[in-house]
Amino acid sequence: MAPGASPAPKACRCKKIDPASADERVLILTSRPRDADTLCNLLMAAGIGCYIAADLADIASAIDAGAAAAIVTEGALAAADRAPVHDWLQQQSSWSDFPFVVLAGRQTGRRNELAERVAGLGNVVMLERPLNGESLISAVTSALRARRRQYQSRAQLAAQKQAEERLKFALEGGRMGTWDLDVATGTLSTSDTCKRIFGRQTGDDFTYDHLVEAIHPEDRGRQHEAVRQSLKSHEDFDIEYRIIWPDGRLHWVYVRGGRKGDMRSVRLTGVALDITERKRAEAELRQLNETLESRIAERTAQLSETNERLVAEIGEREKAQAAFVQAQKMEAIGHLTGGIAHDFNNLLTAIHGNVELIGRRTADERIQRMAGYARDAVARAAKLTSQLLAFSRNQNLVLKPVDIDQLIRNMDDLLSRSLGHTIRIETDLAARDAMATADANQLELAILNLAINSRDAMPEGGVLTIVSRIETDWGEDLKPGRYIVISVSDTGTGIEPELLSKVFDPFFTTKSVGKGTGLGLSQVYGIAQQSGGTTRVQSELGKGTTIEIWLPLVTGAHAEQVVHMAVEAVLRGHHEKVLVIDDDPDVRRFIVQCLETLDYDVTQAEHGEAGLARLDADRPKLLIVDFAMPGLNGAAVAAEARRRRPGLPVILVTGYADTKAVECVVGADSILRKPFKVEDLASSMRRALA
Repeated sequence: MAPGASPAPKACRCKKIDPASADERVLILTSRPRDADTLCNLLMAAGIGCYIAADLADIASAIDAGAAAAIVTEGALAAADRAPVHDWLQQQSSWSDFPFVVLAGRQTGRRNELAERVAGLGNVVMLERPLNGESLISAVTSALRARRRQYQSRAQLAAQKQAEERLKFALEGGRMGTWDLDVATGTLSTSDTCKRIFGRQTGDDFTYDHLVEAIHPEDRGRQHEAVRQSLKSHEDFDIEYRIIWPDGRLHWVYVRGGRKGDMRSVRLTGVALDITERKRAEAELRQLNETLESRIAERTAQLSETNERLVAEIGEREKAQAAFVQAQKMEAIGHLTGGIAHDFNNLLTAIHGNVELIGRRTADERIQRMAGYARDAVARAAKLTSQLLAFSRNQNLVLKPVDIDQLIRNMDDLLSRSLGHTIRIETDLAARDAMATADANQLELAILNLAINSRDAMPEGGVLTIVSRIETDWGEDLKPGRYIVISVSDTGTGIEPELLSKVFDPFFTTKSVGKGTGLGLSQVYGIAQQSGGTTRVQSELGKGTTIEIWLPLVTGAHAEQVVHMAVEAVLRGHHEKVLVIDDDPDVRRFIVQCLETLDYDVTQAEHGEAGLARLDADRPKLLIVDFAMPGLNGAAVAAEARRRRPGLPVILVTGYADTKAVECVVGADSILRKPFKVEDLASSMRRALA
């Protein structure tokens, strides 16, 4: 508020309070009116009456008129004179310990400053902003409960005091004793009630010396001083002190007296009252007030703990949401990658096929050599597209015997480029010529995934070691047999022991958001499981991690069969009629030229509908159809052709596909993957026509 400006009318910003309920209202003082309105509305919604004060002086006046607690912001304390409130608090009754709820900003580096501002307020509960409404209402409710207990104590003390006053001025009540002391002779006269107050019976002898001896040693000095001052000043005195009864019990008495008499005789006369019960009530009240702050602090700590737990849960939820968004992004990238790889496969098929035809139709050694270079480049490009398809997960596992050591050697260039110059790669390949059941492309991807994870665990550089060996100690998670083990080890940071059981879980990652999807190791685990093997992990913090891929060892018969299939000769046709359907003119032209070279009679169509239209007229012995085409795809064309011509052999050519959906139509042996060689096409033709 600007200097000189009058405060806004409170009646428009706070609840009207019935005078009978003023003791239950909560006072509000903020540095900004809008904050006060917000707090008032929040309290009113919880059924708590409130009053918005203009300043601390107004707070002091309102407390005097009746209030249960006060909410004050740190800013209001900083900008106001706190003396009126401090004066009131210093003068409050013994039963009263007025509670304040102080709303403070974050206290980093400001504890001394804040402590100075709240000094002198006494019963203070600190709440750090920002805070939720429930925490504030809970703190205010606790303060109200404590204030009501103070009101109960006030009522008890008032009743006790009223009773004492009645006893004081009405001796017939029997609870107040009278006494009279002759100062000159030291003779003490007491009523029976006074004797009982000091723990004596009616007939007991009770002298002034007995009285002094009954006073607690720590209080005798005050009693002597009170008597001396009264004799000197001729004024009444009153004093409270402890006495010890003959049975050892401790009591409190209130003694009031004054000098009486004339020049001939000086006497002190007064009354005594047992105030043990009142003192006990006051002690209980003090104890209540002393423990009240600790109980409020304990409750505030519980609320703070709950708030921290809520913030942590929100953080975990945000982290999970970010991981989900990242996974969606990677899935979208996978779809895009798969589409690019498919189109690239079409190009590679046409390039590879035509280069191969050129090589077959020329005797020029120079042209033959150049064609060979081109075929090698196409082979490397085909390997790249295969890896892209594996990344996009559009390629199912094709399990065949694989020479593990040779596969790892062939990855040298790929690993060197992927890991960079700060990582030294070492290999120890002891599997020799042994073969394992696996999908070569997917296994390469799995090893690459492990290598990249190891690189990320060695940000300052290190050593990556790839080892192969043959094991017969398979363990509980594998079938009995011999296995080839591929071990990828690093000298990185390691993994915490409690996280080792989670590393193969989908979406679990120790990397920050945006640097990992949590799918890499789960994909490695899936590849090993589908291959009939498993994965195992060992790690030690600060020393590194080793992950093993266990794959079933292929027997000699299987390996020999693979070698035999690899060197199978190209088989020629016998002028069987073949219908080729492909929307890509370059790929379709290549397939037609290859088939004509292999002595087949060929007709062609540029899309599925056109091919089905020619089916009855051409009556082919075999149908070759591309999978990814506009309109009807290859699987749909094959299904319709089989419906019209049951038993018609079909070869489906694909760069990628949902192979399960395709295999149920044409069978696994009738799929020809792009890019392919003339030998691959010839072999597929003979198998389909056999």
